[in-house]
Amino acid sequence: MTRASSEPVVLIIFRGLPGTGKSFLVRHLVDRRPGLHVLSRDVLRAAVIPHPTFSEAERGFIDELVAEMAGWLIGHDRDVVIDGAALSSAAGVTRLVKAAQDRGALARIIECVCRQETALARIKGDEGSHPAGDRGQALYFEVKARFAPVPHSSLTVDTDAGLEENLRAIVDYLERGTPR
Repeated sequence: MTRASSEPVVLIIFRGLPGTGKSFLVRHLVDRRPGLHVLSRDVLRAAVIPHPTFSEAERGFIDELVAEMAGWLIGHDRDVVIDGAALSSAAGVTRLVKAAQDRGALARIIECVCRQETALARIKGDEGSHPAGDRGQALYFEVKARFAPVPHSSLTVDTDAGLEENLRAIVDYLERGTPR
């Protein structure tokens, strides 16, 4: 994002169940804000682990890499978007928020939601082409069962709504810091 040197760095965390449109919105946000550095859990896992098992230990390792990379980028005055992680754990989101705040950065959480039917149709449509090899209906319900609200201010966007409406709300939230 373009900012004056006096403006703080921003960590933008996209979270939501699989198929809720996180990556889609991130791609369109980056088109409008090309200075954003995107960290995708799915892309990072594919680059680092040639034959992933999608075990809890492996997920934890990738999450640590994402957190370390985000911290490094923030420490070098880069705005960061974390994409592709359901971030179902409130503790995981809180850890990222605290790491950003400890470095003097702002943290903005954007939670993507949609109807279950929409998410499952998107997942089915992405079969075989999505970088997350474990993405499927079973993962959707597994993440849904453990998905926890976070104790931080966040913007919820319904991705069943129009793209332009959602992007306007996201940009407004990033600029103002308060959800509408």
